[in-house]
Amino acid sequence: MATLTRHFWGWNVPVLENAVAHLMRGHEGAVALDLADTLLIVPTTEAGRRLKEALARANPAGALVPWVWTAEQALLPVAARKNAASQLQSQMAWQQAVKKVEVSQLQALFPLMPDDMEWAWQTEMARLLADLNSLLGAGGLDFASVAEQAAHDAGRWRDLAVIEALYREELSRLDLFDAQSLKLKGAAQPMLPEGVSRVLVLAAPDLLPLFHRWVLSCGGDVTVAVQAPASMAATFDDIGRPLPSCWGEDAQVVVPITHERLHLHHDAASQAARTIRLLGDLAPQARVAVGVGDPEVGAVLQEKLGLEGVRVFEPGGVAPAEVGLWHVLVQMRVLMSSCSWKAFATLLRVPEVRAAWMGGRKDGMKLLRQADDFAALHMPVTLDHALELCVVWPAECELLRPVLESALGTVRELQNSPLPVAARSLLVELYGEREFSPDAPQDQLTTSLADAWLGCCREIQEESARFGLTPKPEEAFALSLEVLSRSPLSEPRGEIDLVLQGWLELLWEPAPNLVVAGLNEEHVPGILIAHPFLPDRVRQQLGLPSQATRFARDAYTLAALAEQRVSQGNLHVMCGQWSERGDALRPSRLLFLCDDATLPLRVGHLFPKEESSGAEVQEPARTLAWKLTPRVVQPKVETLSPSRIRSYLECPFRDYLSHELRMEATEAGKRELAANEFGTLAHHAMQKLASDPQMKRSADADALAGFLIEMAMERARLLYGRRPAPLIQLQLESLKQRLRYAAETEAAERAAGWEIYAAEWQPSLEKPLLIEGARLTCKVDRIDRHAHSGHLRVLDFKTADKLTQPVAAHVRKITGRSQVREEDEWKCFVLKDGVRYQWKDLQLPLYAAALSEQGLRPDSVGYFALPKSVQDTKVALWEGFCDEWVEHALACAAEVVRRLRDGVFWPPASKAYRRPFDELFLNDFSDSTDWAEAPAEMTSPQ
Repeated sequence: MATLTRHFWGWNVPVLENAVAHLMRGHEGAVALDLADTLLIVPTTEAGRRLKEALARANPAGALVPWVWTAEQALLPVAARKNAASQLQSQMAWQQAVKKVEVSQLQALFPLMPDDMEWAWQTEMARLLADLNSLLGAGGLDFASVAEQAAHDAGRWRDLAVIEALYREELSRLDLFDAQSLKLKGAAQPMLPEGVSRVLVLAAPDLLPLFHRWVLSCGGDVTVAVQAPASMAATFDDIGRPLPSCWGEDAQVVVPITHERLHLHHDAASQAARTIRLLGDLAPQARVAVGVGDPEVGAVLQEKLGLEGVRVFEPGGVAPAEVGLWHVLVQMRVLMSSCSWKAFATLLRVPEVRAAWMGGRKDGMKLLRQADDFAALHMPVTLDHALELCVVWPAECELLRPVLESALGTVRELQNSPLPVAARSLLVELYGEREFSPDAPQDQLTTSLADAWLGCCREIQEESARFGLTPKPEEAFALSLEVLSRSPLSEPRGEIDLVLQGWLELLWEPAPNLVVAGLNEEHVPGILIAHPFLPDRVRQQLGLPSQATRFARDAYTLAALAEQRVSQGNLHVMCGQWSERGDALRPSRLLFLCDDATLPLRVGHLFPKEESSGAEVQEPARTLAWKLTPRVVQPKVETLSPSRIRSYLECPFRDYLSHELRMEATEAGKRELAANEFGTLAHHAMQKLASDPQMKRSADADALAGFLIEMAMERARLLYGRRPAPLIQLQLESLKQRLRYAAETEAAERAAGWEIYAAEWQPSLEKPLLIEGARLTCKVDRIDRHAHSGHLRVLDFKTADKLTQPVAAHVRKITGRSQVREEDEWKCFVLKDGVRYQWKDLQLPLYAAALSEQGLRPDSVGYFALPKSVQDTKVALWEGFCDEWVEHALACAAEVVRRLRDGVFWPPASKAYRRPFDELFLNDFSDSTDWAEAPAEMTSPQ
């Protein structure tokens, strides 16, 4: 048994200085400090690096410090680690155990048999069991030992122990050992380096329960140093861990932080901005350090500091997901498993991928435009589907088709080659011609990630063969990314200005000024994710790390950070209100560790009322980084369509962006028909009906329905292929239903004497309708003529979800309570009956005027409505339509022409039909000054 001594350092002096002073005690500086007989246990690798540097600086003659370990290294030293199964080997052993076990015999664990027990289920179960094994291993437990202790669920733990036995057999077959079992053995029989006679555990409040056994099993002297006053000795256990009973939520812990140094901010960006300001304010006084609890804040802070020219280093390494190549590999996995167009379109936007698939050909931007236009029109689902459509529409795919074939070639290479060969081939295809600079950080990360991935692929290939597993190529590829995601990439430290430290590193930070950002409940103390087999209550019963021990650890850490800087220095703490995704965040519970008198004020400070928020700047979740200042184009307005007039009436500025600047959005991921595309199919079928001599006279509803559906589906097959996306298939079924009801309406109209007089009618150039000299261009869906009366009527087909009566679609009735903006007064008019209206659309009145100009004066106008509620399918006429409506419509159209020619496109309407580019302005046109600055030429008639 070890002779265990605890030593309390107090609060005032930083941990690093205390550690150096403790190790230098009694040493004369003229000779080198020799600690060859001492094993130092530190909480993290970064703490060990700092300690060695500090000892070297403190002793001019040098320092020999050969043994600085973390608790993990002590439990599993290098000598034992060579026989330990790697994380991948353990997972594969668990997977083989799951494959071999008779699942039907484990009824407590599997009361219902899984539907599918192939690779996906096996790997998910293997991950679940490996995690459970690791969680239990922290306390020196395994499935069998828990089965003996469990007061309930003993049957389930016994079933788990059966799988555990098979898992160990798998490892033993390959002369491997479970790492958790080796740690348990190491805790019972510690393997100290040769010549070591004493062990020092230095300020490590987060040691695993199993390490406690290791300490007690050590021979010789073990000293545990705790950063706290001796008066608080009873609040720590034997190895310096804060006790939950003394540091928990109910323990009346008081952390000395004033409200002035607790900063509430709206989001990560505002926290980062405040951190940079504090760095500037505090740096002249003394050295400043920065800690980050929320990774989102860390990413934004690193970016902002980089823009300021500050060289930043993160000791924890760089996550693979922060490297561009990672996202290429993720999309390649999707493409490999599904050949989906969406993955292809995403990869096409990566210059390296696009260049590889184009085979050195130019016109990359032209290819992207062609691919986006093709996707918008035809909505391919897979690469094979896209190639089928390319055969039908060759003129649209001149550049696209060979690139699709190249992409399929890449997929075949990935599917048919061994994983390491396929991975190397892919990297050569993407980067074979590129020169990487060793001095460029992004190039270093890309090459590091590529090397790490190739290593993962080789390991998976070798270990799969050893364990007798035969994953499919796409399964092996996915597994390689899973393994890759577990290991952060080491970033060269180089010359740096600032280290962004994680929460657990901060106890060893000696700087007198410390700024900690992102101290939100979701991150510090955070929430331990509940394991399906090991809820938090059971963890506490088994003596494992739990929510209570984590809170105690973090409450102590915050207290230590604050107490150290009470007499000299500053501790500033920040928390956010919203995440980048717009999720509400909560201040950490640690920030409410204050006395009873202060608590109400603290709550008010961290949960302010909206109108008196403590945040300096209340930014929305997303803000525009620029103001739109559009170039001025002077419209010629030689021709004009009703749709253009409707666009201008709705919102002059959106109209300008759409029609004069040709501004539009690309929807590469479309998987369903837009409203206009759905309507076009219905229009096509109705137009084909009007041009068929026999069917246009038919009153047979069934025959009409069959014809309409056949015409629409024929067009749909041409546009979208024989295997369109599932959502399109559903929409086509809906269209069929609408056309059946349309056929019944057509048959009823024939029976009532209405005949199709013309379809897709356009005014002749000989007799155009001129509006202020501009020729009206239009295409009237249908003109019907009554067989007996000779009356003509104009019909426009409408496939909107809900039927809107023609008069309501064209005008807004202005009553006494209605308000009209001053800039909209020109759209208003009064009929002879004294009722005032505001124009929204001029379509049907202008159709009537165009026909009248050619001697075809219609007697009525209206809609042939095919709404979503098919029972409402009917011909809806404009009640009370007369020449007066036409006269006012022509007057309004003339004013539109004048305004277009004068270039008046301001102000925008706050409410209007959404255009795809509205997203650029966060869909908020309510305050135009926030996002746009209109040239003076747009604001008023010239």
